[in-house]
Amino acid sequence: MMVDMKEITGPDLCHCLAARRNARYLTRLYDRHLAAADLSVSQFSLLAMLAEHPEISVSDLTELMVMERTTLVRALKPLQLAGFVHSRAEGPRAALRLSLSSDGQSKLREAEHYWQSAQTELEQQVGTDRAASVRASLLAVVPGI
Repeated sequence: MMVDMKEITGPDLCHCLAARRNARYLTRLYDRHLAAADLSVSQFSLLAMLAEHPEISVSDLTELMVMERTTLVRALKPLQLAGFVHSRAEGPRAALRLSLSSDGQSKLREAEHYWQSAQTELEQQVGTDRAASVRASLLAVVPGI
């Protein structure tokens, strides 16, 4: 089956603009679903990364998330205040280590259903294979992933 592709011109030729527009669209889609768990997709992503990488240092998490440290710290603050994320350092010069609390693990489990419904909606819109291909293409651009 042939898919109609419109000719791409002007600002749409910019890879960065295309990625940002896509990111904003996906953020809205996932935020709409995750609102039922009182989380944004950014918060969900941080909880999921912390579940996957317990006791991760802040600097390692900034690299994994491809975020500036100040942006990451700002994003973590509400999760810490809610009791979902714990931080610790074992000495005055030790790296700060982050982990999920038991409440954080529960919140992540609660939110996974809503995240999956967002995944399903996207896959219904563009097709499962295309969604997987887009994800793989986007991840391939990021060094170290």
